[in-house]
This record gives sequence, C-alpha cells and structure tokens, in this order.
Amino acid sequence: MVRLTAGRGIVLRRTRQIAAALLALLMAGCAGPFERMPVPTGLAEERASLVHIEGGRFWGDEQPKDIRAEMARRLPNLGELGRSADVANGRKQIQALALSGGGPDGAFGAGVLAGWTKRGTRPEFEHVTGVSAGAIIAPFAYLGPEYDSKLEEIWTAYGTTDLVTPQFVVGLLGGDALIDTTPLKNLIAKYVDRQFLKEVAREYRRGRVLMIGTTNLDAKRPVVWNMGEIAIHDSQEAVELFRDVILASASIPGLFPPVNIKVKVDGKIYDEMHVDGGVTRQIFITPVNLPLSAFDALYSKPPERKLYLVQNSKMNAEYAPVKQTTFEIASSSILTLLQSQHRGDIYRIYRMARDSKAEFNTISVPAEFHYDAKEKFDLGYQRALFAEGFRLGQVGAWSRKPADAPDGQKPRAPDALPAPPEDPGDGGAPQGPNKPAAPMASNRLSAL
Repeated sequence: MVRLTAGRGIVLRRTRQIAAALLALLMAGCAGPFERMPVPTGLAEERASLVHIEGGRFWGDEQPKDIRAEMARRLPNLGELGRSADVANGRKQIQALALSGGGPDGAFGAGVLAGWTKRGTRPEFEHVTGVSAGAIIAPFAYLGPEYDSKLEEIWTAYGTTDLVTPQFVVGLLGGDALIDTTPLKNLIAKYVDRQFLKEVAREYRRGRVLMIGTTNLDAKRPVVWNMGEIAIHDSQEAVELFRDVILASASIPGLFPPVNIKVKVDGKIYDEMHVDGGVTRQIFITPVNLPLSAFDALYSKPPERKLYLVQNSKMNAEYAPVKQTTFEIASSSILTLLQSQHRGDIYRIYRMARDSKAEFNTISVPAEFHYDAKEKFDLGYQRALFAEGFRLGQVGAWSRKPADAPDGQKPRAPDALPAPPEDPGDGGAPQGPNKPAAPMASNRLSAL
C-alpha cells in the first residue's frame, strides 16, 4: 500500500511538472509578438544602411538611371568586373549561374554541380546568384568544384532532426514560426567561417560577383545582397551577417522564423525583418531591375553571356487530390501561386536573354522523378535527388528554353542518360531509388 501510494505520488509530481511546463509554454506563446525596432515608415526606402558594412546590398526591384555610378557605390571593393573571364574575339565571356529555391530539393542543384564537374565542362562563373535553398548552394558553387564534397555532405548527410525542431504550440499561440531553425543556423555556421569569407573576398577582388536574394517583409520588396562586399570586411560581424543572409533567404514565412538584421538610420539602430527570397523572386540574374544590355556599360566592349538556371524543383504541374482541410487547401494554394511565379521568373529571364542575345540554359527536376519522402528532409529522398541531379549534370541535360515558352521552339534534347552507378562509394554519385513510387506531393509546402 505504501509502495502504491509512493508510486502514485511520483506520478502526480511528474504530471504537475509536465502541466507546469506546458503552461509556461502556452504563456510564452500567448505573450504576443517579439519586441523589435522596425525602421520607421518613410525612412526604410533609401536611408537605412547596414551597421558595419557599406555597399552591401541592392533593392532588387530598383531601376537606377546611372548603372556605372550605382555599381561603383554598391560594389566599391570589386576588382575589374569580369577580369578573370575568358576572352574570345575581343569580348569577355561572362558565365552566370542562378540557383532557385526548393527546400530539400536543393539536393538536385548540388548534384547537378557535382555531375557537371565530373563531365569536365563546368566553367568558372563570373556571376552566381541564389535564393532560399539556392542561397545555401551558391557560395560553394561560387568557390568552385573543390567544394562539391561539402555540398554533397550538406544535402545528403543531414535529415530533418539535424536541421529543424518543431515548435507548433509556440507558433500557433503568438510565436513567429512553427519551426525552430537553430539547428540549421548552427549547420551554416559549421561551414561558413572566417576563412570561408576570406576565400569569397579573394574571388570578389578578381571581379567575380556572388549575390543572394531575401525579402524585406517590412518593405515588401526584394533585397539582393552583395556577399563579396560583406566578405571583404575581415570581422566577426561580417561572418555573422553573411550567415544571417543565407538563413534569411531560406526562411519560409510562418514555418521558419524571420531573420532580423540590424541597420542604422541617422545614427540610430533599428532592425529589418527578412524572410525567404522566394516570396518575391524564386530565381534572379541581375541585382537590379534592368535588362542585361544595361550592364554592357560596365565593360570596355559588350560581353558575350551564357546563363545557366538551375531549378531546384519540378516545373510541371502534378495532379494530386487535395484533402478538404484548412491547412491542405491553404498550402496547396500557396504552392500553386509560387510555382506559377517561378515559371514567370524563368520566362522573364529567358526573354531578357533573347533580347540581349545571351545564351540561355536551364535544368530542373524531371517530371519522371518520383520518390516517396517520409518526412520534411528525408535523407533517402535527398540522396536519390542528388543522384538524379548528378546524372543530368554529367550528361549536360540543359534546355535552351523554358518548357512552356510560347514561341514554337522545342527544348534541346539531352544526351541519353546513363544508369546510376552501382556503388556510391566508387567516387561517383550515390545510387538513386530502385523503384519509382506513385506520384506524390513533392510540390508540398514543406518542399518550398
């Protein structure tokens, strides 16, 4: 009897402890929004600047009248633009790489780059841009093939629990997100350190540009970050800002917490709320809203350009019945909106390329690829998708136009695809799925 009473007492104490913890959690969730000091209305557009760094960013939708003056102001420490580029017939050969968002589908872009290296035709890019998942890939792509192994590790060795922690109660009751991204922030910090920034700064001085897109949620405008200008400041503040920009670009609003970045106006410190760059643009080439030909003024002679767009997602619409629940209806609607925006962004860049006679190349997750992911960041799914990207990159399966471009042209047929390697330990890509699953919602909100 005593033993039973003691056991019951232990259970009651533990129950009270759990109840107290839940109550504290609920009270924290109900406490209202986090305190912040947003830039006052009327000051945000032009006067807010970074606390420690000058020339670190652009409004992605601005249209400067004097591109020379604007580039000199925003890229003050850039070496001669395109100085390291090859020259043919007296003209610089400018190679540009743009990497889209895609959540776990970023494994595809990492695989494409590794396969392209294996093919032996991957160029050194003078201009690299990234959004969301593409923002995580872009700095490594910028530094070159020697970082392929790091990219493969990032996208094939870390699963859901390594990247995010659910906090649904806090998120639903007044918090800023349903998921805590502290593990992802720590992972970025593991790979992006002061030495990494020194290498980015070295390439920036050679006239090469690395840019990442975020969305300023207060201003509701795209922001393009000049990562080379950040990297060139040899300080811990620069390292932290570099990491914050990558994290902000990948922060899906509502699901992931926003990243508040400190700025100054008239000597006072405020903060800006930055979220996923895909909210405003899924993929981009130019840092400001001007045609490619406007940038010819930055060269002694108009360069020849080759654009490579890596779509970390499928570009085809997939049929998948939607459950009649609030979350499923909302998430499917948002996904449809973003997919449509993504196709529009690609077509806009395609038209820009045609107007300036630039070569356009694009690659995306093929419609035939299916793998039944069991969780948000499913390692089996990501490894299979990395392998698929590797295969396509190795054979050079680029299309010269968007699949839905209404001009009567047909995409360039890719080379025959080789079978996946039998043994992922032989230096090739990891083995893909043995058997495709039925079509699934790879277009799910968690894959954005």
